[in-house]
Amino acid sequence: MPNIFTDTTPVVDPSDPNSPTCVITDAWGLVYAQGGVVMAAALRAIETVLDRPDLTLASASATFCRPVACGPVTTEVEVLRSGRRGAQVHATLRDQHSTDGGANVVLTAVFTDPELEGPRSSPLERPVELSEPPGDAVESAVPADDRFELGFLDNTVWHLAATPAHADAPVVAGSPVPRLALWFRFTDPPAPLDVDWAPALLPIPGDSLGSALVVALGGGDTPVGSVSLQIGIQVLAPISGRWIGIDSLCTDVGNGLASGVVHLWSESGAHVATVTQTAMLRSFGG
Repeated sequence: MPNIFTDTTPVVDPSDPNSPTCVITDAWGLVYAQGGVVMAAALRAIETVLDRPDLTLASASATFCRPVACGPVTTEVEVLRSGRRGAQVHATLRDQHSTDGGANVVLTAVFTDPELEGPRSSPLERPVELSEPPGDAVESAVPADDRFELGFLDNTVWHLAATPAHADAPVVAGSPVPRLALWFRFTDPPAPLDVDWAPALLPIPGDSLGSALVVALGGGDTPVGSVSLQIGIQVLAPISGRWIGIDSLCTDVGNGLASGVVHLWSESGAHVATVTQTAMLRSFGG
């Protein structure tokens, strides 16, 4: 069974230590490699080159210049600064078809000391729909689509989170807010239950603007998809367990683009990450 942690583990060539490689297999594709998986692979390459176990990922931004084909990818890493309490890194990911030297994805990442002192505040409340994770035996509520010949949906589980009967769905200007709450897990977990996930994997469930687009554009006559142009993430807390709660909100659709905000929650109710995403709308036909 494919494992996302194993499949995004970088390999370092001693003759070129700043350009780790890995193979994103068809198990993590939706026509092309899923954007969050690509970002995760690049971030793990960055972590390897930076080699600062005293620091953890605090934030990252990825700009998707070209789709990434499943298969070998190389991430060229440049450490811009590695200081006592933090580091900033730039990276460029290319797939095997990038023969002209052009970038598929360009990233920046910030790492900080998790023991930095200072005030703490996490005022955002967990959505009521995400109050209780489902059991591991639940089947995915997002079926694999036969238009997508690769296997990302076969190796992940997406479960629609129900709104409790006593809670009202949010309404803006008389219409339901274009948001959707889901639970997400990998079919094969990336870590044991009592071990924190690698933070670099959080962009995978974070790549969920499409969930809110189902609500925002669900009344259209033609199925609408989206292709990521940018994903940014702020990592707020460690996460462990099987399930991640996803609260996806579409904030704007126009000029062929969609944008939104995704909040990720642990099973215990910790707010673990905030993700922003901008995508180009694509029609997959009727």
